[in-house]
Amino acid sequence: MKKILIALCFLLPASSFAQVDSSFLLKIKQAETADFLKTDTLAVPEDALTQKIRQLRREKNGIDIEMVLQIKIREEQEKDTVHGKDYYDRLLTEITTGKTGKLLDNALINMYRQTFTETEIDDLLRFYKTSAGKKMNSDYILLIIRSVKDAEGLMRLIQN
Repeated sequence: MKKILIALCFLLPASSFAQVDSSFLLKIKQAETADFLKTDTLAVPEDALTQKIRQLRREKNGIDIEMVLQIKIREEQEKDTVHGKDYYDRLLTEITTGKTGKLLDNALINMYRQTFTETEIDDLLRFYKTSAGKKMNSDYILLIIRSVKDAEGLMRLIQN
């Protein structure tokens, strides 16, 4: 799973490599700096933009960070011989509805606020309500996984 997540992070921007320009590469390089990676968990304003971001996150029902965290916690639970099921249930509750869940929600909303304008959020909301948006929502992760597998196969071919 770790390989898939790393590959997803790499392939999401690389899925249209022919379209990559120097400004995009600069953004990737900036992402490697500590300042860019600081998590902003400050409370978000309860305004129209925040409500639209929450609505957009509900509309996008594909894989999200919460799902990835749940998968990783369940993977750890399967390997753990010390902690019981209740420990992991409490951990899942903490990241979904506890204080950590609230901080994660703040961080995600702050990232959306820094990345998208309100008009862009409106456009995304409209898109995800269309048939193409719904299809993208349901099928995109499968395309990414297939792309990762294809890339791994190609890498094996060029290594031989």
